[in-house]
Amino acid sequence: MTGLVTAAPHNSSMIDLFARRSKVATRAIGLADVLTPVQVRVFFDCEMRWFYQHLLAVPDPPTASMALEGAIRAALITNFRYKLECKQDLQTEAVVELFRRAWQEQQQAASFCDDEHPNRIGRIGEELVRTYMTQAAPPIQPAAIEARTMQGVLASVRIQAQFDILDEDGMIIAITTARNTSSTIEPMHRFEMTTCYRLTYGASGVVRSDTLATGESPRCVSQVWEITEADIQLTDALYPVAQQAMRRGYYMPNRASVHCSRHQCPHWRRCEQDFGGVVKA
Repeated sequence: MTGLVTAAPHNSSMIDLFARRSKVATRAIGLADVLTPVQVRVFFDCEMRWFYQHLLAVPDPPTASMALEGAIRAALITNFRYKLECKQDLQTEAVVELFRRAWQEQQQAASFCDDEHPNRIGRIGEELVRTYMTQAAPPIQPAAIEARTMQGVLASVRIQAQFDILDEDGMIIAITTARNTSSTIEPMHRFEMTTCYRLTYGASGVVRSDTLATGESPRCVSQVWEITEADIQLTDALYPVAQQAMRRGYYMPNRASVHCSRHQCPHWRRCEQDFGGVVKA
């Protein structure tokens, strides 16, 4: 029989059991002492995905969508690092070539479903990079790129966070990919950007969310919005709750999540093996 079928006698036993089963070292020491908004976002979407990814760090290959986002971001962030120094963008086709190289590296490690074809996905990525470089990149005047050292304390919880771009006016710019775009800002994206704002010196509270849609009509959608008191209240409320939930030692898969699919979760095979059932395609 697969999965965890009996209650564990103490908090670390589920961690120990799955670590032995996955043949990996556990990260239980100092569990959830320092949180990131990405960790909390993953945890609230699916506790087991967080468990596999952040606690056990199991070596499951990234999905095609994760690999595509990684390659697009690598190319665009390289452009903005250059722009920070030289005050101008690289040539569009030079950034497309950076994407091609990054995509070649990413797809070597990625796991593709039967209906996913690397060449076709690569062409979508090239189109999106061209679109971003011609439409979204020119007005951006970066003041800082991918700050990785932002640390602070929110609601008595130690936090680390990272933004993509901070422009000269203090606006945080986030670059993401998604199958489709929405007319509203997703709540946990607001949560992540609010955390960055609270930890970033010079941030104005204005955010630009650039979403690259990878679906049937690839396009870039930019949304400018302001962080509110309600957003700040949410970060103060969620971080301590998330920390306590992460420390309880028992975690469940969320098969009802919109992100629970073979196309989006790199741990779907392991989850089926541990808990049974079938993860949707």
